[in-house]
Amino acid sequence: IAIVEDERTFSEQLQEFLKEYQEEKNIKFKISVFKDGAEILEEYKQIYDIILLDILMDPPLGIDVARRLREIGYKGTIVFCTAALDFAPDSFEVGASGYLLKPYTPETFERTMHRVLSDIVENTYAIKNRSQVLHIPREEIMYVESHNSQCILHQAGQKTYTLYKKLGEIEQELTAPCFLRCHQSFIVNMNYVKAVDKDFILTNDDVVLIRKKNLKELRQIYFDYRKQIHNRY
Repeated sequence: IAIVEDERTFSEQLQEFLKEYQEEKNIKFKISVFKDGAEILEEYKQIYDIILLDILMDPPLGIDVARRLREIGYKGTIVFCTAALDFAPDSFEVGASGYLLKPYTPETFERTMHRVLSDIVENTYAIKNRSQVLHIPREEIMYVESHNSQCILHQAGQKTYTLYKKLGEIEQELTAPCFLRCHQSFIVNMNYVKAVDKDFILTNDDVVLIRKKNLKELRQIYFDYRKQIHNRY
């Protein structure tokens, strides 16, 4: 979690609330503190699940910092910290998850943290990567393949992650309708399929195998899914 706050009192208060929250909920946070927007932009790394971002800072303003973060690829949660809601319309533009109003109180802080953490858990898939836990947006999971005694998760953008789980366990965790167990060794996100014949061809030209004895059935599941998506929009 990154805190971007130019007023020391408010910054220290947020740090204290976070420490109390993690002790109460038994959740471990790594907290990075920045004194202004320029500092986080200069030292930015793609490691923050949540950024608590003050809006009314010395230039650049928080809303401008949020725009820049989105431009350079930040896809995590942004919560604006402010005493007024003047920038509410702009928050939709940068995909902010809400506001934390000043003066902060333990009650409003806890409600906000509970809501944004619930959203992260619901919309991302948590994986262990060395000493840290990464939250991969579920919509960016293209497919998962079983390889020897482990699995490889393929994320959009050509990133891959090794998972020390069985494919059946991952299948139970990826319950959205877009995920299909199409082979003993593959789970595919049907949103990334661009062609289907004897196998699935994905948008990046990777090939995902289809179980031969269920070829007709699995192809029909895919066609039915695409029809539902088309009718929805």
